[in-house]
Amino acid sequence: MQEVFFIIPMNLSQIKINGIRLNSGLVQAFQQTDTRDASPPIPLYQGLARDRTNISCLGLRTDGFKTCIFCCHDPKSQGQPEDPDQDGTRILDVCTVSVYPHHSSLNTLGFLMGLFGEKKMAFRQMVSSNAMISFVVKADQKRVLAVLEQAFELPCTHTPFHQNFNDETAAFVKKRYSETRATYVEEKIKTYGFQMESGLEMLEIPCDPTQPAQLSVCGKSLQSLAAGGKKFYFTCAMATANNSGRLFCLTDPLTPQDRKAFVSQVKATGSSDDSRFSMVDLIGFHGPHFGDRFGIFNTAMACLTAASIPVLLAGCTGASICMVLPATFGEHALPALAEGFETP
Repeated sequence: MQEVFFIIPMNLSQIKINGIRLNSGLVQAFQQTDTRDASPPIPLYQGLARDRTNISCLGLRTDGFKTCIFCCHDPKSQGQPEDPDQDGTRILDVCTVSVYPHHSSLNTLGFLMGLFGEKKMAFRQMVSSNAMISFVVKADQKRVLAVLEQAFELPCTHTPFHQNFNDETAAFVKKRYSETRATYVEEKIKTYGFQMESGLEMLEIPCDPTQPAQLSVCGKSLQSLAAGGKKFYFTCAMATANNSGRLFCLTDPLTPQDRKAFVSQVKATGSSDDSRFSMVDLIGFHGPHFGDRFGIFNTAMACLTAASIPVLLAGCTGASICMVLPATFGEHALPALAEGFETP
């Protein structure tokens, strides 16, 4: 499968970005499990690792006894039905549309959410990496691209161009990191190192990505935080099979006034008063093969599970993995991940 890059010149823009990336022809699978079940199913990411299927985009949320996971993957996974399930837990022919770089800007994130709302464009899931914000889209894929191309200022180039991102990335990695040339599926997975941010605040907001009015509310609320000088470290939006959803955003700690203003803005539009705020740690890492090999997220989860470290929220897109842990657990996660991953 090829990933397609679009870089289109513009005369007028609000925010500068470097490009838009499209990865099409994917399957989105959704799973919700309760750990109290006598025989819970194996997690989606574990089954895809067993089938040697690469995950292009993933989001995971654990809340109490329930875990929700979505995975976008190549349509070659073994043992999967040909048609979507009756309850919508498996959807064919989705794509990810990614904007990069986001520069950790809450203004950019809020603008994107508001843009989807204003243009009445639905997305199913959203997740960020260290550089990209990726949206999982089922319908109106061409329209979404056209709107994004007109909303942002992109670098000037003569014509739009298509290229194979995986081939380009592999060539760059082999040139710069010679130790990766001889192996592809390593005993220990190579990374460029782990980044940990402690003492962050996680905002959890009721937000259905398929409802434009709610997207507009979330966008304005995030931009109001940006006006106060805040940035984001990780974000994820998940729509469940029954068309409800939550938006998560990690920021620097908020003041009581920030929280009050944020909640008031959400409530003023009639949205449910179900926002939550909690202190968390964030582990982020990426590596030379993270975008084009299977089992990496499965290995990360296995390392943390073996060390009894809970994962509250996680996301993968492109070549990056982000894992949100309860406050103070970050320092314990680093040696646990070292059991399965190699750092420079």
